[in-house]
This record gives sequence, structure tokens and C-alpha cells, in this order.
Amino acid sequence: MKIVVNGREIEIRDDARNVLEALREVGIEIPNLCYLSETSIYGACRMCLVEVDGKDIVTSCTLQPREGMVIKTHTPKIYELRKGILQLLLASHDGDCTTCEMNGKCKLQKYAQEFGLTNNRFEKISKKTITDTSSVIVRDNSKCILCGDCVRACDEIQSIAAIDFAYRGFEAQVVPSFEEKLENTECVLCGQCVAYCPTGALAIRNDVDKVYKAIEDGKYVIGMVAPAVRASLQEEFGLEDDVAAAGRMVSLLKMIGFKKVFDVAFAADLVTYEEAHEFIERLEKGEKLPQFTSCCPGWVKFAEQYYPEYLDNLSSVKSPQMALGAIIKRFYAKEIGVDPKDIVLVSIMPCTAKKFEAEREEFNGDVDIVLTTREVVKIIKSTGIDIRMVEPEPFDRPFGLSSQSGLSFGKSGGVLGSVVNVINEIIGIKSIETKQISEGVRLTTIELSNGKVVKGMAVFGLGNTRKIIDSIRAGELDVDIVEVMACNYGCIGGGGQPYPNDFRTREKRARILREVQSIDVLISPTENFHMLQLYEKYLNKPLSHEAHEVIHTHYKHRRRVQEEEIDILPLPEEAEDKVKVSVCLGTSCYSKGSYEILEKLISVANKEEWARNLEIKGTFCVEKCGKAPNVVVNDIIVSEATIEKVKEVALNELRRTKGDSSVSKSNV
Repeated sequence: MKIVVNGREIEIRDDARNVLEALREVGIEIPNLCYLSETSIYGACRMCLVEVDGKDIVTSCTLQPREGMVIKTHTPKIYELRKGILQLLLASHDGDCTTCEMNGKCKLQKYAQEFGLTNNRFEKISKKTITDTSSVIVRDNSKCILCGDCVRACDEIQSIAAIDFAYRGFEAQVVPSFEEKLENTECVLCGQCVAYCPTGALAIRNDVDKVYKAIEDGKYVIGMVAPAVRASLQEEFGLEDDVAAAGRMVSLLKMIGFKKVFDVAFAADLVTYEEAHEFIERLEKGEKLPQFTSCCPGWVKFAEQYYPEYLDNLSSVKSPQMALGAIIKRFYAKEIGVDPKDIVLVSIMPCTAKKFEAEREEFNGDVDIVLTTREVVKIIKSTGIDIRMVEPEPFDRPFGLSSQSGLSFGKSGGVLGSVVNVINEIIGIKSIETKQISEGVRLTTIELSNGKVVKGMAVFGLGNTRKIIDSIRAGELDVDIVEVMACNYGCIGGGGQPYPNDFRTREKRARILREVQSIDVLISPTENFHMLQLYEKYLNKPLSHEAHEVIHTHYKHRRRVQEEEIDILPLPEEAEDKVKVSVCLGTSCYSKGSYEILEKLISVANKEEWARNLEIKGTFCVEKCGKAPNVVVNDIIVSEATIEKVKEVALNELRRTKGDSSVSKSNV
């Protein structure tokens, strides 16, 4: 298709989504603050205005290209309109750029500089400020420009919708439901909202000071670096063609006080080796299939909240971060003669959810501090040392050697591919065929040497994951093993990666990681001598009691919304034979009659003798919105509840607690 742009004829793709993307592909970047290629078109910021056929000025993100159309992207009128939009945004924006997480990366700041905005014709106004520092994702709505990128990423890409617009006009805000803290919502802390936020209204909790404090206190500080981090550092410091970039980072970290620096790709080899044996055992027994990978903490939290019935299907092997943390604290500390309490283990990750994972109670604080790539970039820049001039040195042994499989964990498909490599070594593979099912979903069909056919799937994005699990649950999809990465393109697109973090940048990082992989002399984890030696010395063999003690874990159902119950009709004193009845007052249950059930229950408790030991509470969510209204009687969930159903279950519970058969239906 040919169109005329700024007086010159150019050719664009016939299937271009809109004029904005079509021109981007031919080297014309139209200013925009609310456009994401991966989500629906929003068209709110109005920065991407263009003139069409010499008369209409419209948003290019909503404009469908057609043969022969005449476009002007930069006229005096468009310039003034864009400038006015920027000034309006800046009038209500927190202008303290020097302390902002996005200083130097902010799109709004970039455009203000490019348009030469040294003063503002609009008076500075302040709107209601909402801040939340309760979780690893920090919110500051004074920097929010209501672009909606975070809202659409959370809803359309991740299918979670933990945040949304609230209020109207000048009072509009992006908040979780009821202005709740993010840590108390269904947020899985994947950080995709942070990845796409153009202004710093969403940021990552900064833990850099903790590292310097540990060094100052004389702790034995050990670093470990994830594969996806090196790809982003190469991009950030212009080292794309430097195969020694990871070694330069190792050297620099030691210059500031790290004692040792290990490669998380080593632990990826270990996890793959253990997980492959786990899968083979499940396949032979025909149980707990499909097996889901569990190295992505955002996905694990998602499963705990939305699909608790599949938690047994998750691999029980810890993520590479937590597996290596456990090994260092339990075994390596003894080898080097350092008290584990004096070791501060700093994990350098591309992911915000890894901070949350390290703080989970199951992992006993094996990893002390998690820094994202963004934080490490700040450390490197603050030293004043030009990393390009630093002499590289290798990762420390024994946890510094990895295979191509271990490095591949940094991108989507890497975990599944690594497991397949190990299966090939153990059983043997006749053939492998991989095909793209849709964006973010790939199916691999593997014929084993014993004739068995195994189907594996690699999925990225939690919205895609939800569709896949729902298809498995409905019996429409038959697969044996599923790799899940919460972020698009895998860890290279993690929420802790440098900005910009869009699909074009992620594809570039994937290429860098592939090129780094190709120089690794080891292909399969089974070739990693130091990993095999770890089994000989400490873990015995895959799936052994020793291995389960150190590098396996378990998961449990996690409430999506953390909310305390409300006392509505508490008993005057604690009674051993009380029956607790909690009525869900969440949106779905309330709209389907839960409040009416609550009123009738109160009436029953006040009037009927048998019900004097009912303790009535209100709760916010019992995770069964599709079967509302829901009432919980002790630990029994009564779905699609009616007052009759609730009384029946409450009576049975009362009989059980009293051990009194004389309490019968005739009492109701």
C-alpha cells in the first residue's frame, strides 16, 4: 500500500494496524503517551495527532491506513496542539524529576525537552495524591498522567485487573478497588504495569541501600545474576556485541565489595535436571499431569489465587533463584567456613515478583536481597566507572558454569527446551516438532525413543495462561507439560527490566540472549560437571530425600483479596461449640442477594433457639464469584446459597460440634 507522508510517497504494509504503527515501521515515530501495540487502542493522550488529506486532524493510533491517503505528521497547528497537551499534563504533574525513578527515561520529560517547554502558560494545580509503598511495586499517583497503559496491561495482557480508573474529571485516579493497598489485592507483582508506565507513577521498591549497608557492616556479600539481566545490561550500556559483558559486571560488583558472584544459569541447569526427572516419574505413573513449571513467581501466585485445584500439578522444584539460595546457605557456607548468618545473598533479577518470592515464608530467607536490573544499572552508573573499560572476570566456581539450556531460561520456551534436552539424555528422542498456536503460545510434540508421544506447551502472558488452563480444565486441550512465564517473551520482559520495555526491545533482548547462548560450550545440563558434583556431595540423586529437603517446596491456596472479616453478630464470649457463618459481601455475591441472606441469618440467630451459637461475620471474597452468592459455614463453602441451604449446613455443623443427635431438622 502506498501513502503520501509529509509530501513524500512511501510504501507501508497492507495489514498495518493503524497509521501510527505503519509509520513507525518506516522510521517515523509519532509522539504518543498512551499507545501499546500489545493492547487495545485507547486514544486518550491525543499526542499522536496527524493531518489527513489536508483537512482533518485525528489520532493516528485510531486511523486505519488506506491507499493514496495524504498524511502530515508535523504542521504548525499539530505542533501547537501537542505542546498544549504537554503543558496541561505538566500543570498537574509532580515536577520533582530529580528524585523520580524515571528521571532520564520518562516519556513526558523527553517530550517536554523536545518541545522546548521551559515554562508553562497554565497555572500549577495539585490533585489528590495517593501513594502506596506497601509492596514491591510503589505507587505515586502525583506522577500519573492517566494514560491507562498500566490498566490495560494488567487487564488485557495479564487478565487480572488489579487496578482501574476511579472517579471522574479532575478527580480521576488509577487505583485498586476501594483504594486498597496493592499488597492486599489479587496483584501477582509481575510488574508489567511498571514496565509500561511512561512517567514513574509506578516504580519498584529500591533495595540498593540494603546492599551497601551489608557491605559496610562487613557481611560476606554474594551476588548471583540471572540470564536475562545480562542481555538488558548489554543493551543499556551499548555492549550488544560484547560477549564479555557479563564478566565486566562480575568484575565491577567485586570492585564495590561483593565477595563472590555466581551465575543463576547454573541453578537453571540444576532445576531443569531435577524437574525433568520429576516429569518422567509423573509420566510413568500417569499422575499430576500436565506438569506446570514453577520458576516464575508471578505465575505461581496467579495459580495459588485462581487455580488452586492445579497446585499439585506445579513442579515442586524451587525456582533457580531459591534453589541456589538454599544451596549456598546450607552447603557452600560450610565449605568456605562462613556462618550462614554472616552471608548476605544478593540476587540480581529481571523481575519484580522475585522480590516477593524471596520474602515468602516457605523459603526461610535464603535470599536476603533482590535487586532488579533497573537497580543494578543505578549502582553501575553511580560508581562513575565505565563498565566498557572494566576488565572482565568469570563467574566464581563452583556455581559459575552453565549450559546453553541454563542461559535459555531468560526467554520464553527456554525452560521447556531445557527439560526436553535432559529427557533426550535419559530416554532419547526420535523427533521434535514445534508450531506457533498463537502469539505467546507454542506447542511442541515430542516422540520419545520408547514410542511414547509427549506434548509440551510454552506460554507467556497470564491472559494466555488463563485460556490454556481453562481449555485443559474443559477437556479441550491435552498436554503433558506446560511452561508458563508471566511476562511477554519471558524474563527478558520482566517488570524489573530497564525502560523502554516494549515488544521491540524484548525481541532485541531475546536476540542478544540467543547469541550469548550460541558461544556456550555446554549444551545440556547433563554436561554440567559442577552440577553433577553437587549431587554426588550433597543431593545424592534426583528426587532423593536430600534433594526434596533442599530444592523442593510446596504451594497452597492463596486468597485473591486479603481482607479481614467483619464482626456482624459476634458471640458475647468464646464458645467451644459455636458455628461461624461468614457471608460474602463482595460485588458478585452482593448483587446476587448475599445481603438478603445476611439479614435473614441475623433474624434466625436472634429468634430461634437452635441458632443461639451462630457467630455471623461478613467477608469480602471466597474466590467463587461465578457461583454467587457464597456463604462459608465454618470451613464449608455454600455456593449459590439460599437461606435454607445455609440453615441446613449450619445445623449439621452444630450437631457435629455438639455431638448431640437431639439437635435435628425439627428444631429449624
